[in-house]
Parts: sequence; C-alpha cells; structure tokens
Amino acid sequence: MSAPPVLELPPDVRAEYPFTGHYLQVDGGAMHFLDEGPREAQPLLFLHGNPTWSFLWRRLVAEFSGDARCIAPDHIGCGLSSKPARWRYSLAAHAENALQLVEHLDLERVTLVVHDWGGAIGMSLAQRAPGRFARLLVLNTAAFPGPLPLRIRACRAPLLGPALVEQLNAFAGLLPRYGLADRARLSPAARAGYAFPYRTPLDRRAIRGFIEDIPTTSKHPSWDELARAAQGVARFVAKPVTIVWGQRDWCFTPRFRAQWQSRLPAARVVPVEHAGHLVVEEAPDIVAAELRALLGR
Repeated sequence: MSAPPVLELPPDVRAEYPFTGHYLQVDGGAMHFLDEGPREAQPLLFLHGNPTWSFLWRRLVAEFSGDARCIAPDHIGCGLSSKPARWRYSLAAHAENALQLVEHLDLERVTLVVHDWGGAIGMSLAQRAPGRFARLLVLNTAAFPGPLPLRIRACRAPLLGPALVEQLNAFAGLLPRYGLADRARLSPAARAGYAFPYRTPLDRRAIRGFIEDIPTTSKHPSWDELARAAQGVARFVAKPVTIVWGQRDWCFTPRFRAQWQSRLPAARVVPVEHAGHLVVEEAPDIVAAELRALLGR
C-alpha cells in the first residue's frame, strides 16, 4: 500500500508546520510521522490524542530538533495518515502501530511526551517495549478509567454520536472553543492547522473511533488494554517524570492529574492555572522549559 496523497497544506498552516513528512506502512495504512533533528541525538517521541495530530507538537519540534531527534506520528485516521473507513480504531491497534514505528527507527533511551489519549497509547506502548524508554512528560492525559463528561457521552450515543462527530463536526470543530481556557491564545493559522485534516465526514472517522473506544466497563473490548496501559505507568516509577497540567481542562480535570501523582509519586508536578486542555498552546514556554529540564535529569 502506498502513502496517501500528499495534501498541500495552506500557506498559513505550512508556515506553522514547516516540516518534511515521512510514511511507514502499518496496520490500517500509511502512518505519517515527523522525524526532525540529528539521527544520532537522543530521541523524543510525541504522541497526540483526539482530535489533534502532530501539528500539536510543532513548537516543541521546532525548538528541540536542533539538538534532539523529534519523532511525532499521526495515528492512523488522524492528521496526514491514511484514513480508512473501516478499521479497528482501538487502543491496542494504535499502540501496536506506535511500537512498529519505534522498532522501525530503532529508538532507544526515548523521552516520551504524551497528551490526551496519547497517554493511554504511550503507556500501552511502554508495556510492549519497556526497555526503550528513559523519561516521561505528561500533559493533560490519562491511562486509566475516569469519569466521562456529558459532552463525550453524547458523542458516544447510537445514531446521535456519529451524526454529531462525523456529519456536524461537533468534536474536532469545537476544539478551539473547548480546548483552551482563552480562545484568543490560538491564532487563526493554528485554528486552520488543527482543522485541516478533518474537513469531511470520512476524515472524522478516527475521531469517532477514539470516542467509542473509551472503555467505561469491563465488558468493553478495550478494557483489558486500558488496564495494561495503567500497568505501563509503573514502568516510569524510578525514571525522571514531569507532569505539566492545564488546570482549566473540562475533560482531563485535576482529578486525573492526582491519579498520575499517586502512581508516580516522585514526579515533578507543574500545574498551570491559566491553561486548559491544550496546555502546550496556552503555556508553550512553560512546557518547553520543563521538557528541557527533564532532558537534563
């Protein structure tokens, strides 16, 4: 299977995201990923969640690729990767694809950076290849069950959910409104960048898949995999970990941050009171400074 057609990014988006993409054939199609910086340098692996893509990491990639190797994939169905209409959009499948990328690039001593559902994917990945990871930066995410807000429960409802998520774009389309404490912090070009890969109902199939794959009971197909991801958190107990948390996140509330702290009691914790879910957008200098400090530990 060849790579999906190369999408010509609008000039304002390309200015925000001036990187060369690469592709790896994985389960589900062609996975797009960034690989910026010296190949012999220490690797940073950035894992996004829903409904973002590697665009989320653009500032960190630009800042750190001078002296680190920055790898940022788009999960299948997301960003510039293949968007199959029918695929098992599951936690295990995304983790297996991430593992294939890590093994393909033969990454060692990796600093893992996770956000949103990238936390569950990352911890599931850590369970699969624990010897490859050296440090962890946690940004508004989870790798264990938690309460589902009403907005997300509505997007999981039969008939209503697909209409909201795919047809009406009521999840990705509302990211600027609900992803930030202050919408003015997101530039028009950044808004366009987040929205660009999800312009049609088919483009939003993975977004719906992520939402439906959140396990809330032991009967859910991904429950065991989420339990496996939760066990993966323990892989970092004795390793350098920093938690940077947007305190005004409506979804991953400070209750989730407390969960991370209880599982990783030695972690450095940095609450950011003025930021929401997209903490890397609202507090980029804080996140970058904490990542720089983490790399020195």
